[in-house]
Amino acid sequence: MALNPYETPQGKLRARAESTRRQFLLIMGTLAGVGSLVFGSFKLLGFMFPAATNEAPPQFKTTFTVDDLTGGIDPATKKARLGANVSGVEGRVNVILDDAGIYAVYLVCTHLGCTPNYTSNVVSGSGVAEGVADKRGVRTSSQQKPNGWACPCHGSRYFIDSTNFYGPAPRPMDWVDITIAPDNHFVVDRSSIVVYRQAGDITAPEWRLDPATGQSNGKTIGV
Repeated sequence: MALNPYETPQGKLRARAESTRRQFLLIMGTLAGVGSLVFGSFKLLGFMFPAATNEAPPQFKTTFTVDDLTGGIDPATKKARLGANVSGVEGRVNVILDDAGIYAVYLVCTHLGCTPNYTSNVVSGSGVAEGVADKRGVRTSSQQKPNGWACPCHGSRYFIDSTNFYGPAPRPMDWVDITIAPDNHFVVDRSSIVVYRQAGDITAPEWRLDPATGQSNGKTIGV
């Protein structure tokens, strides 16, 4: 009588191994199916409830108005009373008023992206004469002062028109679009660059917003 191979010790061991292998594959397949279902459900919920972002919107309205700019505007001449005056920082933007009008400097250092700080004497200790800084910006001789920005990270410095002149910054800071809202507050759009200058370009930008009409002169650079 022929022997049943599955009744031998070797056959029984092989049968148990095959059974264990089938059970393992079944368990793994089940776990994979459950995992896919759970992962797919989370992704579906993600589409239904998108995550909020803490990134500040590129466009914002300032808390200050045209009349709040330091020095204000002479109603007779429609020009700045005290030369190139600077507002407080909002959204990493400074709003500047000089005799040619209003512009907004995006305070992102062109070296490594730090936020430069406003200073009333930006040439101090740089070896650059105050008279060089005085002549940046459109302002009468009696209103000139060596103000600008100094980066606290690596020492880059910028004149009031955002032209770099000292430190590792490779080029000037950008100017962004600014308009006047019906309530006399400013609306700044950091996504809209109106002045972009390459390394070595020290051209004084002419773009300005007229505080009397609320219209820009359209004289952009590099955009």
